[in-house]
Amino acid sequence: MKKELTTAEINNRMHLIGRIWMLVGMALIVTIPVWAGLYYGVTPDWSVFASSAVISPLILMALSGIAEPIVYAPVVGLNGMYLSFITGNLSNLKIPCVVKAQEIAGTKIGTEENELVATIAIATSSLVTILIIGIFVLCLAVIPNLTETVQNTPYLVPAFGSVVYALFGSLGGKYIVKNPKLAAFPLVIIVVLSIILGVVGSDPGSVYLFVGIAICLVFAILQFFREKKKLREKEEQQRLAAIAAGMSYEKVVEIEKAQLADEKGENSVAELPASEIAETCVAENIDEIIEMAETPEDKEE
Repeated sequence: MKKELTTAEINNRMHLIGRIWMLVGMALIVTIPVWAGLYYGVTPDWSVFASSAVISPLILMALSGIAEPIVYAPVVGLNGMYLSFITGNLSNLKIPCVVKAQEIAGTKIGTEENELVATIAIATSSLVTILIIGIFVLCLAVIPNLTETVQNTPYLVPAFGSVVYALFGSLGGKYIVKNPKLAAFPLVIIVVLSIILGVVGSDPGSVYLFVGIAICLVFAILQFFREKKKLREKEEQQRLAAIAAGMSYEKVVEIEKAQLADEKGENSVAELPASEIAETCVAENIDEIIEMAETPEDKEE
């Protein structure tokens, strides 16, 4: 009889397979420039590596290499993490596909279903990207002077200069529409900064992006603490309302938890966090409890 593997053993096996393929992918990536250098008999200009043109992107990529696994791992899961880091384009392609797929499927972070959906989304995105790249490579090989024809077409040249803006606009557009109040402040700051730099005649390049990220980060942290404070105030109001109804907050939670257990089964309720159970139970039933506890005189008033 085949031994059933535990979750820890499965994860260890996935880590082993993922690390092997990561090493294979890194070797293939490095092999291409090495092979090209040997074939054409050229060597790198090592003095360039000490210039700012290399050091600046190196620092940026090093920071991204440390931050991205920490930030994206809970979203994409174990398998999706290795697959997405091998194929690349996380921020601008893989993560939006994963978020949209999880939104459609209705899965929650930390569950096996969520990881499965993320892996399928990343794999599908990778296959579509490879297919599109393959088609255009074939077009370049078959159609002569295709690159020059596209570059010399007046109505296509402006489109290539707007690809990055259109990409980030489409990715952030739905979040701006859903949360206009959250997006208003960072958006106004970036627009004002762009106007000022445009009037001055400065061309900061990618500085726009970093300034925008920093502003959004600060605003997100402030908003996080603000929402946390509002949640604490809401819980305190619910607790006081339960006490005013002649029943403790904890008692209300316990009663409603037992009712949920009868309706959905003990396992489904046990899987829910206590805070979520408390919020759901009290929010749905606190008005009923207060109404039952009110005296006739209160109702007449």
